[in-house]
Amino acid sequence: MFEKMLDYPNITVQLNTCFQKDMMQNAQKIIWTGKIDEFFDYQLGRLPYRSLRFEFKYHPQEYIQLCEQINFPDRDIPWTRTVEIKHVTGQLHLGTTISMEYPMSEGDPYYPVPVQKNHDLYQQYERLANQAENVIFLGRLAKYKYMNMDEVVLAALNVFSESQ
Repeated sequence: MFEKMLDYPNITVQLNTCFQKDMMQNAQKIIWTGKIDEFFDYQLGRLPYRSLRFEFKYHPQEYIQLCEQINFPDRDIPWTRTVEIKHVTGQLHLGTTISMEYPMSEGDPYYPVPVQKNHDLYQQYERLANQAENVIFLGRLAKYKYMNMDEVVLAALNVFSESQ
């Protein structure tokens, strides 16, 4: 699916390339899905993001969980959730692997930190984003908002529909 989308004649793919503002001169439209504060070179300050560390554990049994995902909101449990993706893929195997997600303050950004001062800073960045010509800010990092995958896809489809 992605190969077919990226094979479109109006799409140029550049791998292992850091985004630079001068690239925007050659683009009719930029879809930014990265951190909104990074796009603006952190000029208003950095927004904090929560990260994750993943640990994978193999179990020599067909299933270890009754469902794909189990959340652990208890402060005494060091991980936030376990995922057994095999429930979704329909994989047939006598063993299974679960991933355990541990919250981290450093690392790749996954989630915004939802406190008022961060929301206020995001709103300042959002005002800058609304002034940016030919740039569409989409996704969890660009919107500084927790979004499930179905919400991200719907938002992208809505942006596409509005541009037609």
